Amino acid sequence: MLVQQSKPSKVTTVGDVVSRETLVAGIQVNLRIVDQMTLRKRISPIEIRAERTYKVRNPAGIITKEAWDTIRVALKDREALILVDGEEDLLAIPAVLESPDNALVVYGQPSEGLVVVTASLEKKREVRKIMNQMTEE
Repeated sequence: MLVQQSKPSKVTTVGDVVSRETLVAGIQVNLRIVDQMTLRKRISPIEIRAERTYKVRNPAGIITKEAWDTIRVALKDREALILVDGEEDLLAIPAVLESPDNALVVYGQPSEGLVVVTASLEKKREVRKIMNQMTEE
């Protein structure tokens, strides 16, 4: 498994399905970000126990300062859960940007599978460039 091979500094999952599947597989995850929805449909909440639980509002299609700041803080915890009122899809962006080097951010790509991003200086540059293009439009 990739997590054992790469020995990441942190592992973050963004999304209910990937968060549930890593839990079932027994994969150590430091931060799980969920909104209790899949493909914009409400799902029954998954039982995730974490040392620290945060709740944030993050409407669809945006990244709130509250959500970004909470990710930054939660990444300092050994094990945390962020429950999002709204949508968590775009929160992979601040998760990558705020993660330490060699951290993994894992999220689902609907009907495709999992995307695994390794936080690095180069990857953060790439993500910032994409964000800047988004804010210019």
